[in-house]
Amino acid sequence: METAHTGIVTLCTVQPAIIWNQPEETFAHIAELLAEAADRTPLDVVVLPEHFNAAEETEGDTAQWSAAQVFAADLARRHGVNLVAGSVERWDSNLGARVNTAVVYDRTGKELGRYDKRRLFGFERRRNVQPGERALVVSLEGVPCGVLICADLWFPEQVRELAVTVDLLCVPAQTTIRAESQPGYARMLWQTLAMTRAQENVLAVVVSDQAASSRAPFRCGGVASITDPSAEPDPAAMQRTLQDGRSGYLIAAIDVPRLRRFRAYRRENGLLPPLA
Repeated sequence: METAHTGIVTLCTVQPAIIWNQPEETFAHIAELLAEAADRTPLDVVVLPEHFNAAEETEGDTAQWSAAQVFAADLARRHGVNLVAGSVERWDSNLGARVNTAVVYDRTGKELGRYDKRRLFGFERRRNVQPGERALVVSLEGVPCGVLICADLWFPEQVRELAVTVDLLCVPAQTTIRAESQPGYARMLWQTLAMTRAQENVLAVVVSDQAASSRAPFRCGGVASITDPSAEPDPAAMQRTLQDGRSGYLIAAIDVPRLRRFRAYRRENGLLPPLA
């Protein structure tokens, strides 16, 4: 059942130029970007990218995980925002393996929930990262929000299972580009994917990524976007992106009642499954 909400939710996605295996420098860059965004306007929900700590967890260790969560909780408190703290590898002693986990914090830095990535990609399979089993929905400013991580978005059934209860989908990502591909191709692909998921479910979709200028042993696309299908017929308002995949941030105000009216219209006209 949809939660009552009467107003506007201001979203921000942060796209840092990470420096691989230098988490402190990467954290400083993220903090600088978010401080600039927060100075522009009060923010409600902020999304960081996948592997926002720019590091891999050593087998059996939890130091990288702990440092990233201390940083994220402090960031949420400092700016008074709800923070989808991207994702970070953590060592799960029960599984004896790594897990790719996103944590959501409220404005006080209190943890609201965790989500373990379910669809693993490439190097995660080779590193014995284990997939999660459950979806996550949290209430942010009275708005139900689902969280997926990167490759999860490629599977429409994972979005559809959330779409019956959420208005907002937050997707931390770390795009990796093949040698024969180009960052521009990745941005076209991911921005189309975000628009498709937003339109076919009538959800606001926020994607965060690492900037194309990131210094890492892989190439990133810089595919960050904020998509609001109810903002038609204005294409610029329907999807905001960062030109050339640069380092920066995006801000968009989502009118939740308008989004719900648009969803109801689509459902009444047979373009969405009926509610159970």
